[in-house]
Amino acid sequence: MNVLFICEDNCALSLMAESILATLGNGRFRAYSAGCTPASGASRRVIDFLAHHDMLTAGLYPKSLERLRREAPPMDFIITLSDAAADENYGDWPGAPFVAHWNVQEEDDDRASEATQREVFWTLWRRIKIFASLPQGTLNRRALERRAVTLQASYL
Repeated sequence: MNVLFICEDNCALSLMAESILATLGNGRFRAYSAGCTPASGASRRVIDFLAHHDMLTAGLYPKSLERLRREAPPMDFIITLSDAAADENYGDWPGAPFVAHWNVQEEDDDRASEATQREVFWTLWRRIKIFASLPQGTLNRRALERRAVTLQASYL
């Protein structure tokens, strides 16, 4: 299953989600991330934080939606993490992915406190762990769609 996480700048929030799913997914998922207006580089604080928590960090860098639309394989799921990302149109995305919105509040990366960064990480970690926790034999798109909607509704 291919899962794309999208936030506004793809320098912290969606990179965190990509790393968490890549780590927790145990090869069952291929995680991607992108930004509506990608930053020029990843947040060093976020990369260091992820590495400190034994999350996969190789290959994490900001990517644009258009680049992924052209270059990535078809997506099964798109999960938006900010209001700006939720406002985009994903109707013509290759693979006709299921789209869910998990609004995760974060401060501007340069001003985010360590406590805020930790809170955002654990919020994403819990949601992604629930999303990816179906037993191996029952992993299917319909069950994951139901789980994504439940997570969306329970955190609004």
